[in-house]
Amino acid sequence: MPNFIVTFSSDTHPIFIVLAGVVVATLIGASTPVHASSRLQIAGVSPAAVTANVSNPARAKSRAETARPPAEPLRALHVVTAPGAGQEGYIHYWVITAPDGEEEIQVGVELPNQRIAWSFPELGVQVRPFIADGEVQAGGKVFRIQYLYGLRPFATDSAMRNLRAALEFRVAYWVDNGTPYCLLNGQAREVCMSCMGFAMQVLFPGKTPAYPEVPREFPRIGAERYYTTEDLLLYLTGLHKLPTDAARRQQIMTISAPQSLQEELIRLSALASDEAPVVAEAAKTPAKRRVSARTSPTKPAVKRPPSTS
Repeated sequence: MPNFIVTFSSDTHPIFIVLAGVVVATLIGASTPVHASSRLQIAGVSPAAVTANVSNPARAKSRAETARPPAEPLRALHVVTAPGAGQEGYIHYWVITAPDGEEEIQVGVELPNQRIAWSFPELGVQVRPFIADGEVQAGGKVFRIQYLYGLRPFATDSAMRNLRAALEFRVAYWVDNGTPYCLLNGQAREVCMSCMGFAMQVLFPGKTPAYPEVPREFPRIGAERYYTTEDLLLYLTGLHKLPTDAARRQQIMTISAPQSLQEELIRLSALASDEAPVVAEAAKTPAKRRVSARTSPTKPAVKRPPSTS
């Protein structure tokens, strides 16, 4: 009797419906998040027939073996200076200046047709046309906007496809609920979002609106209890994977990026070095500070789950 060996391989990727924050993290073995939506398309499981050589047919028994696809090659870091075709899901950085002159970092997520989704001071989560340099009217105030750069968030094509498939659903959740702006998640009675909190929920939707489901290797260099836009920048550039300041600096020199980004990465690399201890006392909202030649804009943050080590 012929032997038949059939295996089934599944490629189940985390699909989050955080419609604009739909905290829908459907990961392998994860429970359905509270923000799950029936509109989300889940990747299917494709069976594959596999044959194997049997050295002793008389004694051999059929056995299922999992087919492992070859590892997907990583893409080089992609830094952009404007929105563009095929960049849906890219994370963009700005510096915004409040009416009193205080500056802080603003991050947003690129959508199709040169639109940006972000959580903006006084306005909350919204979708608007991309703005490079100009002004935003918000709550009777005028904020000055200066664009910096944008980065592809994930290195593999499959991860980017999954993000794009769920992108507008994730954004829509937070927009449709009129989510207001705040400096940190979980600090008010109502659900609110900093620009960092919103970006993290789009990239890594959580099981609750309060906390994103971030990868274990996600770095943190500015605060033990919070993730900041600096941590996100290290993750997007992959520098968090390198063990020393020297290795990170060598990698930075190979990045084709604006000088402002290279200078910022060199500064962050030094902060992440063994010689610079991690700050473990940030139990409060990061204070805003004015930008000068010796300081950088305030880093909006998102609170980490208390149980996360």
